[in-house]
Amino acid sequence: MASSKSEVATQALHRLSEMYAQEVLAKRVSLLDVLEANPDVQPTFAQYLEMLPPIRVRQYSISSSPLWNPHRVTLTISVVKAPALSGKHDEFIGVATTYLDGLRPGDKVQMAVRPSGTFRLPLDPSIPVVMIAAGSGVAPMRGFIQERALQKEAGRDVGNMTLFFGCRSLDDDFLYSKTDFEEWNKLGFLQVRPAFSSESEKSEGCKYVQEYVTLFKTTIWERFH
Repeated sequence: MASSKSEVATQALHRLSEMYAQEVLAKRVSLLDVLEANPDVQPTFAQYLEMLPPIRVRQYSISSSPLWNPHRVTLTISVVKAPALSGKHDEFIGVATTYLDGLRPGDKVQMAVRPSGTFRLPLDPSIPVVMIAAGSGVAPMRGFIQERALQKEAGRDVGNMTLFFGCRSLDDDFLYSKTDFEEWNKLGFLQVRPAFSSESEKSEGCKYVQEYVTLFKTTIWERFH
């Protein structure tokens, strides 16, 4: 990086270099953050562009079933807007999710769709399924449950589905609880077991899904032994 002969700026850059993992990666400090904090560092515009890291590809799981609509898909995203870990006053905003959140009907975006490999429901819909997810990671699980719900409504024999879902609180980020999950639960094949990290008293004392899974396994073991 080109810079002036400022000793202060040189020392600051050396400190960042020596503590890169803690001071840059962990705090999500960008190249622009570094330049704004050290105005004596003055790269050319060409040097600045050369140092910018490429934007990595964002991948999202489809959260709907082709039985619902073979020509349309839904995505479940979590929009990141939070205080910056770097200590800056500016809010840290996620790149891809903020862009998607700003789209309006009729907007066009470039994307590619690829198969999920072996991560899919059993071919036999009567086989019971246990799922574990947290936050927006519930996306593919929603698609799986939707597919079984449509099969159930069509009169097929559908196995029970249990979803362990980790989130912060009942009213904060328990996604789909008052909409899809509540509706599909009425069909009799679905159990959603949330683990609230900030309200464990509302989830049988379990803060995290691994605790709930352990409790569930213990209950099943005691029932059959």
